[in-house]
Amino acid sequence: MKHILTALAALFVLSNFTTGQSESVPDGDTLDETLALVGLQREDLGWRPKGYWTGFPADIPYKLRQFDDLFDEPLANISYLQTMAHTVRELLGPEQIDAKPARSSSGSLYLAVARLGVIQKNGQFRSYSCNLTAEDTPLDEAILAIYKQAQRPTKYVTFGDESPYPLVEQDLAEAVEAVPEVVQPIIGKLIMNILDAHYWATLALRNVPMEDRLAVVQRLNIGQEQVDALDYCPQFDDVAAQFDESSMWYAGLKVVEALDQTRIALNEVETDIGPFVFDWQTPLGWIRLRGTGNDEIDGDDTLLSVDLGGDDEYTGTIAASSITRLLGLALDMAGNDSYTGGTRVQGAGMCGVGVLLDVTGNDSYEAVEYAQGVGQFGMGVCIDLQGDDTYFSRYSAQGCGYFGIGLQMDAAGNDQYTIHADGQGLGASGGGVGVLVDNAGDDRYEAVRDPAITGRPSYHSAGKISVSNAQGCAIGRRGDGADGHAWAGGIGALIDIEGNDTYEAGNWSMGTGYWFGAGYLYDGTGDDVYRGVVWSQATGAHFCIGVLLDEGGNDQHLVEETSSNSLAFGHDFTIALLVNHGGNDIYETERPGLGYSINRSVAMLIDIGGDDVYRDEPKSRPGMAICDEGRLAGWDSYSTYFADSSSVGLFLDIGGMDQYEICRISPDRHRLHAIEEDETESTGDQSTEGTIAACSNNMIWLDPEDSLNYEVRNFSIGVDREQGEIDFRPIPEKRPSGK
Repeated sequence: MKHILTALAALFVLSNFTTGQSESVPDGDTLDETLALVGLQREDLGWRPKGYWTGFPADIPYKLRQFDDLFDEPLANISYLQTMAHTVRELLGPEQIDAKPARSSSGSLYLAVARLGVIQKNGQFRSYSCNLTAEDTPLDEAILAIYKQAQRPTKYVTFGDESPYPLVEQDLAEAVEAVPEVVQPIIGKLIMNILDAHYWATLALRNVPMEDRLAVVQRLNIGQEQVDALDYCPQFDDVAAQFDESSMWYAGLKVVEALDQTRIALNEVETDIGPFVFDWQTPLGWIRLRGTGNDEIDGDDTLLSVDLGGDDEYTGTIAASSITRLLGLALDMAGNDSYTGGTRVQGAGMCGVGVLLDVTGNDSYEAVEYAQGVGQFGMGVCIDLQGDDTYFSRYSAQGCGYFGIGLQMDAAGNDQYTIHADGQGLGASGGGVGVLVDNAGDDRYEAVRDPAITGRPSYHSAGKISVSNAQGCAIGRRGDGADGHAWAGGIGALIDIEGNDTYEAGNWSMGTGYWFGAGYLYDGTGDDVYRGVVWSQATGAHFCIGVLLDEGGNDQHLVEETSSNSLAFGHDFTIALLVNHGGNDIYETERPGLGYSINRSVAMLIDIGGDDVYRDEPKSRPGMAICDEGRLAGWDSYSTYFADSSSVGLFLDIGGMDQYEICRISPDRHRLHAIEEDETESTGDQSTEGTIAACSNNMIWLDPEDSLNYEVRNFSIGVDREQGEIDFRPIPEKRPSGK
């Protein structure tokens, strides 16, 4: 046994380990110093693919403009995500919602949708104004304007005489008398602004044949089809080529601002308004107005629904566009409301715009699929400003974008979100943008794991765990192994600012990317629990980005069900970043993770502050990079992109008295091994006969100097130090040089 200890001691020296000694803390940025241990700088991270890299996926359509730069500058993903979180803090707090934001002529909800959705998707916009011009208008006049824009008559004359029916103007004048006078001009103004938005939505589809629109609206399986390219639908490419997306996003912004202006105006009405009912079918869909009673509202073929109070029940396709109706809008001012629907409901934009705005109350939302903020060649927005709310949908919901924009926004309350798959911040094929934001409250996010319920068994878990594609996930259509039609993923983000939150999902979740998509999960303050399985919590595979950023609280990052490939795990040109600020945190995985890079990836786990616990698998250690040697043929292969690239697996803990459990150095493998039954167990920095702790407080652990990793530019870096600072900005002031 003694000779084993001698060999181990020599290995520690070769590997620049320090045992039981405090590491000196030089001046400078801690991350820069950590990278310098293996001769790297920040600009060495990431990739800018070369045109001569045969075999590296190229000519991938629909890739969002920010992807290449975030792929090339991995650390820029942190500041990029922080700017999105800042938008939520600035605009969706209880005081900010009603205030006029500085340097803007529009309201907070408009700015939030513009910055979190539209500008992420389309760089031609900047969030100045959506330029609404309508004034207070008599309600009947506004409705008659719908007929005019639709080129439909309001008087019918035949054989030289006016027909005795229908008498549109006369009947309408009588019907609007049911609506309180103080409300009529406010709704009239809203309708005039809606007509402005409708013009732009129509313009967006001017070159798209109706049969192609019908094909993409009826296609509801993109979430399950896209990953392995199961079934190509050519109309998606056809519509994308003819779709004027700028006009569609402009229409969506106008709708959001118009509803928000109406909300503010109705809140200022001092007159007591009781129950009333108004229904009118226009050429563009039904207008349904209700007072403060407990109403039942049918959302089918509804252009606009406005309810002023009461505990209401909504059914049908409320707040959703359709193939023949480009806008579907709903505003509910107060009450504990119930929204129950099937497909394409509750903020669904399918070749159009669907927006639902609920102001106060403890509300429940239930749907089958394509709901609660989903966009497919359109914009879908579901906004709830107050109350303890519950959201349920099976598929494609709660912030989900396919070739479009889907936003789910909740400003306050203890909320519960449940989905089977594809949502809770999914940016999918066609550069889709899907974002779920929740500003405050103790919230629970669940993507159901049981494939017997979801029908989505994952081959990464032998069919025992569901594919979730949820909670800050971005996935494209990987066509390289099928028909060659590859569609880049987009931006998928889940952003929660305050509260003690729980995240639970199956595979592909919680800041995960796939195929040119960037998936983000941000949590601000609070004691949070993350429970994932495979490909969960800052992970990704195949040319993508996955980031989880937690900025406060005592958190638990747990990977369950004998899982793998999680907790800052990157495979095949993936940026995988897990950064946690403050708090006494727990990280637990039964398989490789904790800053684990394979096949040319950058995987980093960085924890700043707190007394943390790390539980890793016996054959791994925090901060490892490995590569399939068979894929490193270099100049003897048909392509050099693997040989030309580098891998980084980095672990960095700054501050606190941390515990490292099941983490040992192996004298014969340059890796780690499980403790044999006849060996004495050891944890933390307490070493005993038969094993020496590989990771502990105030230590550095690297690959041995004779490791083959250095020859193929795989860099394994592990550091625990007492103090330090990191500047995550793309070009930090402390950085000695830049690109």
